[in-house]
Amino acid sequence: MLFNSFRFLFVFLPVVLGVYWLTPSLTWRKYVSVVASYIFYGVWSPKFALLMLFTTSVDFFTARLIDDTGNVRRRKFWMMVSMISNLGVLGIFKYYNFFAESFNAVAPGLVPLLHVVLPIGISFYTFESMSYTIDVYRGKIPALRHFIDYAHFVTMFPRLVAGPIARYTDMASQLQALPRWLPAETVVEAIHFFALGLAKKILIADYLAAKLVNPLFSAPGGLHFFSGWGAALAYTAQLYFDFSGYSDMAVGLALLLGFRLPRNFFLPYASRSIAEFWRRWHISLSTWLRDYLYIPLGGNRGGAARTQLNLFLTMLLGGLWHGASWTFVIWGAYHGGALLVHRVVSARFRPLPRWLGLAGTFLIVVVGWVMFRMPTLGAALQVYRAMLGLNGLGGAWLMANRYRLAILAASLCLSFTLDTYEFRPAPRLRWAVAYGLVLVACLTQFSAPSPFLYFQF
Repeated sequence: MLFNSFRFLFVFLPVVLGVYWLTPSLTWRKYVSVVASYIFYGVWSPKFALLMLFTTSVDFFTARLIDDTGNVRRRKFWMMVSMISNLGVLGIFKYYNFFAESFNAVAPGLVPLLHVVLPIGISFYTFESMSYTIDVYRGKIPALRHFIDYAHFVTMFPRLVAGPIARYTDMASQLQALPRWLPAETVVEAIHFFALGLAKKILIADYLAAKLVNPLFSAPGGLHFFSGWGAALAYTAQLYFDFSGYSDMAVGLALLLGFRLPRNFFLPYASRSIAEFWRRWHISLSTWLRDYLYIPLGGNRGGAARTQLNLFLTMLLGGLWHGASWTFVIWGAYHGGALLVHRVVSARFRPLPRWLGLAGTFLIVVVGWVMFRMPTLGAALQVYRAMLGLNGLGGAWLMANRYRLAILAASLCLSFTLDTYEFRPAPRLRWAVAYGLVLVACLTQFSAPSPFLYFQF
């Protein structure tokens, strides 16, 4: 079920909110949330809802077993059971065919392929489950004693399929003390996030996808200099507004349930270095990789060479997290290499002027998004060839699309300046009118709802 659909907005959401807030018992309200979340997820595939129930159950019981014993070997054993369960499910459904096809390219027929479909959002809720078990193992939090409490945390539908990736350590106090009623200011704030997130998705991301990104990238061999850069810049804007739009909508929906989710974006394209970009883009994933991968690998504790290796491996695996394709692996390695260069240069030279650092970082990011977007290395190389001007300039395309490019330029300017996470209180009537107009504008564009880009991960 998509946030940007009539079924969600006018059937699912009103019914869930009505039942949720009319339920007097806070304990039973958790059951309402969990059941609603499984319905929300099960609309795509009931069997994958059962898969999520399986992994949730394994992590709940292994965390309890870890917490109930002081024996180091047993704690490690149950920790490994949880990790093998999570990574095993992720490996089978997301990565098995990728590695099988890679082996078969060298030795045909060596590994049989599986006919599996990738469960939507599996990477997100798997990382959340893993962080909970790891934190219990590290002694940061006690294991929950009731299954409904843990299921409530894992399955919360606003962030279930595309984040932000929340941790129990950050959500514990909210989950244990649900409000009885929502203040009017919180409702207005929730509408703020949802309306602007929906506008990002419908009015900007979907427009750029339909008018520039999809038509241009569908035939990469026919691109020229201007159209190649137009495609790359349009996808840069589309991806940001699509994903940050989902995150804003998730924050708004969570507020309607009485929860505040962590920020996931902070004007990433306004970064002055690639390191700063990764502190601002998909913040919940970046911090997860830092705390549960980079630091356990050794972080910066083993000298310069080991630190650089740890950083590169983290980005490489971060690229693979995004998808089972060599283009994602290369994209991860590309950003890992960019971060290594930044560390070396920043340690030896003075910082670049603000405008130059911003322009250079943005260029690095845009070039990388091409590899992220294209399905094969060959297709990506065709786009890069066009962007280098090897296929000619294509001035006629530039003139024919000047109005669409003007909208693209305005969208990019917004991506550098519009921070929707910062909410400023104002008279309710003024907000109600403004957000009402935004929602009406979005509803007029509803036809066949388009999935969010990060659903594929």
